[in-house]
Amino acid sequence: MRYPGFFLLALLISLVIGGCSLTQPKQEVQYYALALPPPSPAPSGPAPVKASLVVRPFTAQPPYNRDRMVYRSSPYEFDFYHYHRWVTKPSDMLTTLTRRTLQQSGLFTTVYPTPDAQADLRLGGVVRQYEEVDQAQSWQAVLSIEVWLSRSQEPAPFWFQSYSATRLAAKRNPAAVAEAMSQNLQDILERLTHDLANVLSAQTLPTRP
Repeated sequence: MRYPGFFLLALLISLVIGGCSLTQPKQEVQYYALALPPPSPAPSGPAPVKASLVVRPFTAQPPYNRDRMVYRSSPYEFDFYHYHRWVTKPSDMLTTLTRRTLQQSGLFTTVYPTPDAQADLRLGGVVRQYEEVDQAQSWQAVLSIEVWLSRSQEPAPFWFQSYSATRLAAKRNPAAVAEAMSQNLQDILERLTHDLANVLSAQTLPTRP
C-alpha cells in the first residue's frame, strides 16, 4: 500500500486548521461599571443634622457576590457571561456610589470616606438582586437592595428599608443593561436620600462635642 498521499493530505489539513486558529482574534473580556449623572444643586432646606455618618461595605447574596454579569431567561435558571463582567463586584460599586451620593446630599455634617471611621451613625446594606432578565423582545435590568441605619453605640439598626427598581434596557446587549442598572441605582438613591431626610428629622440623634 502507498501512504505518501494520505500523509500529505493529513499534513495539509492540520496546517489549515492550525492557521485558522492562529489568525482568529481572541475574544477579549469587556468590563462595565455603573455611572451616575452629576448631582443636581441641592435645594435650600433645613441645616444638616449634627451627626456624622460612615457607610459600611455592602454585601451581596449569591450569585451576585462576584464580578461576572448574571443573566437569566427564566425564574429557575441563572447563568453568567464569560466575556462580559463588572469592573468590580456589584457590592463594591454600590458602596462607593451610595457613599458619594450621601456626601453630596448635605444631610450630614460629615460622611467619612473610609468604613472604619468613628461616626455617630452607620449605614449598611445588602444586594438582594442584581441581574439581567432576558425576555423574547426585551432585556431588563433588575436591582434590589436592603439598607439599614444604626447608632454607633447600638449594634441593632433603628431603621430598615428595602428598595427595588426594574428598567428596560435600550438594546439587548450587556452595555445597555449596565446603563439601565445605573438608572435603577439613581432612582433608588434618590428615594434613599429622601427617606433618610425624613428619618433624621424625626430622630433624636447622638452628637459629638
